[in-house]
Amino acid sequence: MKKLISLMLVVAAVGFVAISSARAEEGSELEISGNVDVVSGWQRGLKNANFASEGLLGDGLAASAAGKSTDVFGFVVDQVEVDLAKSFGENIRARADIDFSTFRYNEDSGAMNGAYVEQGYVTANIPAGNGMELLVGRFNSGIGLDPADRNELNTVSFSMLHRTLLPHNMTGARFGYQASDAVWFDFYVVNNLQDAIPANSDIPSGGFDVKYSWGEEGSMSWFKLSGAIGPEQATNKHYSFLGDLAAKVLVSDGFWLGAEGAYRQDNKVAGTVNARYMGGQLKGTYAFSDIWDGTLRYGFTWDMDGGTGTVGTGRANANPLGTFFSGVAGTPFTGLGAKGQLHDLSLATGYQITDGAKFIVEARLDMSRPNGAATGYQAGVGGQFAYSF
Repeated sequence: MKKLISLMLVVAAVGFVAISSARAEEGSELEISGNVDVVSGWQRGLKNANFASEGLLGDGLAASAAGKSTDVFGFVVDQVEVDLAKSFGENIRARADIDFSTFRYNEDSGAMNGAYVEQGYVTANIPAGNGMELLVGRFNSGIGLDPADRNELNTVSFSMLHRTLLPHNMTGARFGYQASDAVWFDFYVVNNLQDAIPANSDIPSGGFDVKYSWGEEGSMSWFKLSGAIGPEQATNKHYSFLGDLAAKVLVSDGFWLGAEGAYRQDNKVAGTVNARYMGGQLKGTYAFSDIWDGTLRYGFTWDMDGGTGTVGTGRANANPLGTFFSGVAGTPFTGLGAKGQLHDLSLATGYQITDGAKFIVEARLDMSRPNGAATGYQAGVGGQFAYSF
């Protein structure tokens, strides 16, 4: 069923392109953009490495380096993304973002590789007040500090918080309102708070975002509050809750400071332990020149209860840390499964080769501390070449 839904979305996107091209003379031209992202890296389990999600390559780029002195190395085409957009008059706009990957785990189909519809939606701008927008389809959640695509990061790897606790894409409807020049508010109703398209129950999930921005265009600082709730289990009686605070602030010329904190709770059926998690990250980025920058990031996630799963039977996932899937033979990441913490520390530098092309090098150290078990360590170094067109 999941494969059929994904195939239908791809066919719909192709149809959208064909119709838009045929009717180009009736409106604006079809806009085509995208990116190519290639990653290479080495990772080693230094001591008692425990989990597939750890390390530089632990977000689906390569198999885990679990165990002492276990090495992993590889070149990976993380994604080739093609973004298609077209406006119909002044107020209607359609967009489809299609990703192709040679290694990434496809959250919808449950298989490796192939095409994956990251976004596919239609928006309607409503000329009322300071501006309103209605969006229907599949869209990036926008929750948190990290962007949805790796090529927009200042590091090679995503933070552990982004990997494990936050939904990245959702399918449903979202309504946004520009309260003022500085304040944007939106709320949404979606199938669920996961990356999967099928719903887990017959009751939808929902959430909101409030974003406050200030500064000049091109150097805007912002603060964002996000919240979500929904029946993510197989029944309608056990709800999940998510809250996230994130900010990105221009401290001085060339120096950006980012911070994020999140809390997530997944209530389970009677007789099982509810799952509660906390996570956070702190990131500083400094531009040494127009072409060089450096980033230092620390992050953590904390499994407070040791629950054995956060989502229902709508998809094969017993992941106690949320929505992340490892890329290891299509196997979902099983997380800690016990009380404990995961910590990650990264140092990266980026070089802007030319407009749209950037090379990033990162060194990362992860530490896992499950209660009642030995502390584990993962170390890795990697590079990323990203080209946006």
